[in-house]
Amino acid sequence: MTTSQRNQQLALGFLGLLGILAILVKIQAGLVLWLDQSVLAAVAKLGPHVGLWEALTTLGSPILTGILAICLAGGLFYWRQPLWGEMVVIGLVGGDGLLLILKHLLKRPRPSLQVLVDNGFSFPSGHVFSTTLLAAMVITLLCGVLRHNWIFWVAVTMVSLIVLGVILGRLGLRNHYPTDALGSLLLAVGWWFQVMSLGERQWGKSLGEKWGA
Repeated sequence: MTTSQRNQQLALGFLGLLGILAILVKIQAGLVLWLDQSVLAAVAKLGPHVGLWEALTTLGSPILTGILAICLAGGLFYWRQPLWGEMVVIGLVGGDGLLLILKHLLKRPRPSLQVLVDNGFSFPSGHVFSTTLLAAMVITLLCGVLRHNWIFWVAVTMVSLIVLGVILGRLGLRNHYPTDALGSLLLAVGWWFQVMSLGERQWGKSLGEKWGA
C-alpha cells in the first residue's frame, strides 16, 4: 500500500465517522443528547472561569488561525517549499468551504444559556476545526523536519494541549455541544489526510520525499 492510499483510507475513515455523527446529530439521537448533556455538565463543574474560557476561545479564532495558516504558507514558499505551501492553502480554503456547507446543511442551533452569546449554527465548531486543521498541518511539517525525535513529541504535546484548551473554552462558554467539537476534529483530520493523499497522487511520490524538493 502506498502512502497516498493509506492517507486516502484514513481520510475516508475519519470522514465516514463524521457522516455518521452528522446523521445522529440531525435526527437528534438519544446517544448524542446524552453525551452532550453529560459532558457539558462535567465542564460546568470546573467553574465559571469566563475569562479563561474566553482567552482559550480567542486562541482558536478562525481569523487568527487563518492568518497563521497564511503566514505558514508564505513561509513555506519563501523557504522554497512550494508543494507544501500549496497543500496549506488548499487545506485552508477547501476546509473552510466544507465547514460552511456542513453548518448550513445541519443548521443545528447553539446550546441554550450561552455565557457569551455567539451567532450562527453550532455543528461543527469553526474554532475547533480551524485550530485542529492548523495543528495537523504543523505536526505534519514538524514530522518531516524533526523525524519523530523528542523535540517533535514535545511540540505535538503542546499543540494538542492548545486544541484541547480551545475545546474546553467553547464548551465552557456553552457556545457549542461536545459533539460539535468531535465533528470538527473528525472533519479537520479527515480533510487534511485527503489533501495529503491528493497531493501525493498529483506529485507522484510520498510527501516525505518531497521535503526539500
